[in-house]
Amino acid sequence: MQILTRFFDSWRLRDIFTRRHGNTIDHSNNNNDDDDDEFTHLLSKKKNCNNKLIRSPDIDDDDSVVVTSYKNHPSWHDSGFHIDTLANKQSPWFQDIKQETIFILNYTWPLLITFVVGKGMGLVDVWFLGRLGSEVMAVVSLGNLWSTVAGLAFGNGLLTAIDTLVAQAFTGANDPKTLGIILQRGILIMGLLALPIWVLWMYTEPILINVMGQEQHLAHLTQSYIYICIPLVYPIFISTAIRKFLQSLGHMRVTMLMILAIFPFNCLSNLLFLRVLDLGYIGAAFHFAFFHGAILAIYTLFLSFGTDFWNAYWPGWQKQAFRNWEPFLKLGIPGMLSVATEWAFEICALLTGVLGKTTLAGQSIILSVNSLLIMIPSALSNAVAVRIGHHAGANRPLKIQMCFSISVAMGCIAILFNGSLMYFLRHQIAAYFSIDEEVVQAAEDLMPVAALSHVFTGLSAVFSATLNALGKQPIVAAFNLSSYYMVGLPFGLWMTYSFDWGLIGVWSGIAMAGFIKCVGEGAILLFVIDWESECRKSSQRVGTQEISPTLLPNITTATIVTDNHYNNDDSIKKTHNKNTLPPVA
Repeated sequence: MQILTRFFDSWRLRDIFTRRHGNTIDHSNNNNDDDDDEFTHLLSKKKNCNNKLIRSPDIDDDDSVVVTSYKNHPSWHDSGFHIDTLANKQSPWFQDIKQETIFILNYTWPLLITFVVGKGMGLVDVWFLGRLGSEVMAVVSLGNLWSTVAGLAFGNGLLTAIDTLVAQAFTGANDPKTLGIILQRGILIMGLLALPIWVLWMYTEPILINVMGQEQHLAHLTQSYIYICIPLVYPIFISTAIRKFLQSLGHMRVTMLMILAIFPFNCLSNLLFLRVLDLGYIGAAFHFAFFHGAILAIYTLFLSFGTDFWNAYWPGWQKQAFRNWEPFLKLGIPGMLSVATEWAFEICALLTGVLGKTTLAGQSIILSVNSLLIMIPSALSNAVAVRIGHHAGANRPLKIQMCFSISVAMGCIAILFNGSLMYFLRHQIAAYFSIDEEVVQAAEDLMPVAALSHVFTGLSAVFSATLNALGKQPIVAAFNLSSYYMVGLPFGLWMTYSFDWGLIGVWSGIAMAGFIKCVGEGAILLFVIDWESECRKSSQRVGTQEISPTLLPNITTATIVTDNHYNNDDSIKKTHNKNTLPPVA
């Protein structure tokens, strides 16, 4: 009980429920929904709001204090700097926890379905390819691996900047069209990134032969496959940017509905190109082109006809989108480096190739199980990143604490459940995937350390998402690179070849890397991160992205008031509902 009390105090959760002076919160005036409070702040900085500077009672209990703000700073908008507390909300603490939990769950379950259906489409592709022979499957597998490692993964990492900037700007920007400017910057930057990727893909064959040691015939066929995929690089980046943009607004169901709608067409496309036309690996490339082209088309149609995007967020192409790329790149480049975690599993798969067929088969079982179960913490972490980004943009440090604490609790429940399944049902799981006794035994022996690795990886995903939401991508990248490449993988190789641990040695290194990353990021969040300071940085970050920062008024002083000023302004709510997408999950 003492340990729980210390943890409770360490996150200052009591400040969320009670005022600093120990007064009981009065709940009598709570007639407002958190939905209104969460999303009306986006347009609460209009002229009819007056210039107010709002602070939390737990920072300063004197409501009459006048605070001097930074002059001429682009991040100080009409309403000044706003930090609210749940104490100002005048609502019971358990209702706030319940409401925050519901928000996280509403963001999580559509993402989880999206991941599961996406995994299902991958299995459909493998099923069709498996009936065309080993050579076709080898060409497509190598081509997809090359396209990911030599380009697409870097683009996905760079676009993590949209996750942070759009989520914070959604609730913190003075002008909603600022979000459109951020999207424009992302599209332009990805266009520049696509150029060297095109050049690199043009030389796939010599690189595969001279650098990766692949046989010439396989490399030549892979080059033919990649040639067809080259024009798709930029459209894939654009569709990824749109997906991240929509998810950062809280539209998790859009991607879910899109992937559910495209699933039958994915099957028909495979059937057409691989069975009816029997085009082999060329047909697989055409299917790849059709699939990603359809995704971009659906996103474009949704933005055009399913939302008020063009009026609410799109300012038309602006010269400003061609400038001020530094904040985007400061977040995106470390995101590119963070692909180290995903590559660690790819490297692990490559290393097992020299350990024998039985070991390789056992490894494939472990990777299949882990990739399925990791979807739960992955969906949770993506949902938490959006929610914390919204709180940071709205300058709610205590709600960030609550959201993070709830997400850690939910993450622990999920990963401990998954880890328990992997450990206690290891024989049944292995036997389900194979009837070969040696393969079953190899997978069963590996399952305990794989379960431990899953626990650390899943929890660190929540930590990393929180840091990314606060704009701490450099910290995440540093832990990824150091824990996996400097410690985990070298340790795993040492245990494998020096002590003859085999595959268990490799996975022991991955588990160690996950542990180091988990402890390191957790320590940063617990002992280093100042939530109030991060909200100020978020306000400044959003200010640098404003569509017209030079037109903002100079704010010198402001009176501290309660947050009810915004909640009770019906005109603000109506204006917000008119100009923004609805806050759905």
